[in-house]
Amino acid sequence: MQKHITELGPKEAEFLSLISTSKTLEFTNSTALNFWGTRELTKKKLHVLERKGWIARIERGKYLVIPLEAGPTRQWTEDSYLIAAALVQPAAISYWSAIRHWNWTEQIPRIVYVQTTSRKKTPRRKIFGVQYEFVTVPEGKFYGNLTEWRNGKKILITEKEKTLVDCADHVERAGTIEELAKAVKAAASEISWRKLDEYVEKFPNRAVKKRLGYLFETLVPVLSQEAVTVLESWQTDLSAGFVLLQPSNKKIGRIVTRWRIQVNAGVS
Repeated sequence: MQKHITELGPKEAEFLSLISTSKTLEFTNSTALNFWGTRELTKKKLHVLERKGWIARIERGKYLVIPLEAGPTRQWTEDSYLIAAALVQPAAISYWSAIRHWNWTEQIPRIVYVQTTSRKKTPRRKIFGVQYEFVTVPEGKFYGNLTEWRNGKKILITEKEKTLVDCADHVERAGTIEELAKAVKAAASEISWRKLDEYVEKFPNRAVKKRLGYLFETLVPVLSQEAVTVLESWQTDLSAGFVLLQPSNKKIGRIVTRWRIQVNAGVS
């Protein structure tokens, strides 16, 4: 974004100073109203501060303070992970975005995927040129998150093992089945197989066990003994029925009875 900074009045400076010392990246109309006192004055001051390049609206009733580091021309782009956390809570960077975070793909996702238990009226938003998608999941699917810090602010990212589980649950949000396949191959020697087993068993969608089991066994030529043991245990506890490797594709392709899966997409 590009705006030109202009002089602040003393009350405006006091307001921005107050907001900037808070632990959160964003502030709301209610916070501003508490400071300015009336709705009319609050609306006017927020409009002026946005025009001057000191704040930016990220959604209705919610704003960010643009930092001084943006310089006199207000050229600034906030960390997309921090924007995601400002838009919804709880929020975990997940799916294809997490695959990229763990360096399992060279592709740069077109969308920042955010997993949450909250429901957003608008699940997709574009802010400062970045597309965000908020994926609402039940409490039983929201676990396995790692805390990281960005510019002094806390964010959540799905752990490596949970990233695989989530992407096997919603393959379309992994980018493509090929992106998930690349993640599986890269992850095989990096993950905790004990933790992956724990997360798979805890997950309510039993299809993830079939997809991940098939992909690991097919794509990783040499698996550790621990991995082999985990996959063998999955074999004894597969749910009834067959699932599609790529849910969005047609029901075509060979059936792999060992994993109760229909291979309707190519992976390598």
